[in-house]
Amino acid sequence: MPNPQQNHDGDTGGDGGGGVEDPDAGKDFSDIVPTMSVGWDTPPSFNLDPSGQAGGQSSSDVADSGPIAFDAATVRATENTLLTQGRNAVFNYEALRQKVDGAVQGTFWGPARPDAPISSGQYQGPSGFSPTPTSSWSPSSQETDDNDQRTLAEIGEEFARHINPAMQKALAMQSNALELLGNYIAMINSAGQSYAKIDRAARFPEPPGSVTS
Repeated sequence: MPNPQQNHDGDTGGDGGGGVEDPDAGKDFSDIVPTMSVGWDTPPSFNLDPSGQAGGQSSSDVADSGPIAFDAATVRATENTLLTQGRNAVFNYEALRQKVDGAVQGTFWGPARPDAPISSGQYQGPSGFSPTPTSSWSPSSQETDDNDQRTLAEIGEEFARHINPAMQKALAMQSNALELLGNYIAMINSAGQSYAKIDRAARFPEPPGSVTS
């Protein structure tokens, strides 16, 4: 069967097609297709200390950041919106992943092969059935049906060799994007916690000299 992947010239692969051979044909990429879930029902409070530690070397030279405006309510509302959208995306991803698993494991792209070829001498017809000159059935018609089914099964199997790994790799890319979204939401939450920690620790500096009445 021709390779369903197309090159830039629009030619399909396969024998004599002039296309590029599909390097992923027949491969199983299920090991890079994870199951996914959302770990947060609600974001952690900004009143908690931020989890994890910042990387890099510490320095006593701290640049003046200038005034900082932080609207905690707006940040939390945005975070909740992203979390809801992320939860919906993970739900849809899981539904699609299960469908792909079913297609990869089954015969979604074509019929199953006949269990065994039936020759004209073996087929006796249904119970109580006796072929007559007016009947549309003949022993050769059953063999033709089996050959047709076998041909369709082979076409489906060849197509599956190309489309199954392509679907798995597409799911892997989707899972990576969802993981990045989760990391981004966690960074927003950590930023809110960091600001709140700094705010709680903020103090007016000591007077530069003695205070007199």
